[in-house]
Amino acid sequence: MSPPGRPRTLIAHEQDVIRAGIMACLRASRRVTVVGAARDEVQALHLAQALHPDITLVSTGLSPAGGGQLLRALRRAAPKTRLVAVVRGLTPACVADALRAGAAGVVEESAEAGELLDAVLAAGSGRSLLSGPMAAALIGRLGQPTPAAGSRRLTPRQRQILRLLAQGLSNPDIAARLGIRPATVQLHVRQILRRLGAVSRTQAVVLGYRLGLVHLD
Repeated sequence: MSPPGRPRTLIAHEQDVIRAGIMACLRASRRVTVVGAARDEVQALHLAQALHPDITLVSTGLSPAGGGQLLRALRRAAPKTRLVAVVRGLTPACVADALRAGAAGVVEESAEAGELLDAVLAAGSGRSLLSGPMAAALIGRLGQPTPAAGSRRLTPRQRQILRLLAQGLSNPDIAARLGIRPATVQLHVRQILRRLGAVSRTQAVVLGYRLGLVHLD
């Protein structure tokens, strides 16, 4: 049984050395419980279904058919598992593909141990993670701001909350920052998703960057 507060994490990577290195880093932190490791797509899907991990840290190079297809398959196999995509080189295309496929976060394969740990812990705490300023900048450049009926219907408070979501804050964190109840934040978040036509907090943040509602510092 995993100690309280330690997300149960499955690692899926096609390269033995990298997979072992990620496992060693996460275990050494004592803040994550590694429940399994997969070396190919079939094993990743089987373990995700059998182990029900809180987080699956998955290489987008694991599947010959492409990372997006694998991420969608993992979501179907283990709907409650939050996915963190590990990519080789952050590009606008790969970040967009991973987020559209349901990843809660994106981290570069060459990231330092601390960044990988942060990615897992952020996903484990329910935050929508855009890993590091480079990823956020890439996402911010995915498209030029375009008019959207939903964005014009966001209230000033909802725009404020959307900007805090972009910083990775959870509902309780936002509530504390603004001096309102978490339930009120949750209501605003639901309205933001509906008005932007987003299916997740991460997608709402990405749309916020694209629509000019959220800006990089």
